[in-house]
Amino acid sequence: RAPAMASERRLRLGVLGAARNVPFSVLEPVKNNPDLAAKLDIVGVASLEHAEAQTVAKNWSIPKAYESFDEMLQDPNVDAVYNVLPVAVRALWTVRALTAGKHVLSETPMTLNSREALVAQRAAEDAGRVLLEGTHPTSHPVTKRVREMIVQGKVGVVENIDLNLPVGHGLQGKLLCSKAGALMSLGIHGVAIVRALAGEEPRVGSATAQMSKENPEIDAAMSCILKLPSGGVAHVGCSISPDSAASPSIFTISGTCGCIRVKEWFTGKGKSSNEIALEQFEESGEQFVERIDNPVVRDTFYFQLMTFVDEIREQEKRQEIGLPWAYWKGKGPGDGVMNMALVDAIYKAAGMKPRLTTSPPPEPYDHIGRSKL
Repeated sequence: RAPAMASERRLRLGVLGAARNVPFSVLEPVKNNPDLAAKLDIVGVASLEHAEAQTVAKNWSIPKAYESFDEMLQDPNVDAVYNVLPVAVRALWTVRALTAGKHVLSETPMTLNSREALVAQRAAEDAGRVLLEGTHPTSHPVTKRVREMIVQGKVGVVENIDLNLPVGHGLQGKLLCSKAGALMSLGIHGVAIVRALAGEEPRVGSATAQMSKENPEIDAAMSCILKLPSGGVAHVGCSISPDSAASPSIFTISGTCGCIRVKEWFTGKGKSSNEIALEQFEESGEQFVERIDNPVVRDTFYFQLMTFVDEIREQEKRQEIGLPWAYWKGKGPGDGVMNMALVDAIYKAAGMKPRLTTSPPPEPYDHIGRSKL
């Protein structure tokens, strides 16, 4: 009876961190969508600076501003957390939240590297809690519909997927994108989208990085070729250059008998186009434009939050919470592991080193086998 009773009330969410994207990634979607607000209750916010948490709580009528991250994690009135802390400490606090009994929706990227992602996955399984990475564009109906069109054979056999992400796609703003680099702040979404559209696991063919003039250790732009097991290739390009700020986010899928184009399906703050252009080469070479019937307030973050809540409730009903085979709407933390494995491989192919762990999670999640993170 306990899981059924839990599903009758709203999921109580605490926001771990007061990053600048919090209003449009979680607060506005709940405020603007009564159906989401009926399922999700934002009960508190915690920040490194208590005054910052108090300001966010006051401006958005959030009941509680916690004095510390630990205070939030120890609160039995918090069911789940949205972790938007800096990526260097993201794995640390995701693991702490999971071991404290909280479900976690993690900002993207989920961790600094694939090894951190793997221990986060293990922590979720051990704790019996849901962990999802917030690759929100993959939650949007446009992305799902394009994948459906590919499966239906609308373009024949997929030969090429081309995806370009300018700095406007970034959630954290140009300053933080310039600190994280193009691949970590933008390319992670490209990797997730290619995997979602292709429905198979690509391998890195080649990668080229353009290093930042301000910080030669940071990639200002990244271009990589991913090879699909079915024989096609995917190109992901991303840039944190201010010159790209006005450029749209675009992806194109080309196949043996057609082409799908989606322009500005995501424009940075959750806003998205619902238009899909399909050109078929066979017979008369017809062109079609399909529009997804979706209200403007239902942005990528709305669908991400809905997926998170529904995933938790479904797993509660099945009483198989956090297990790898239990994921129903979301793909689970294993998806984040594969995303980060590709990111690590892209860095290596571009002649760069994958990001190293600086704030390891607590034991026993600070190592894999005998190897420390």
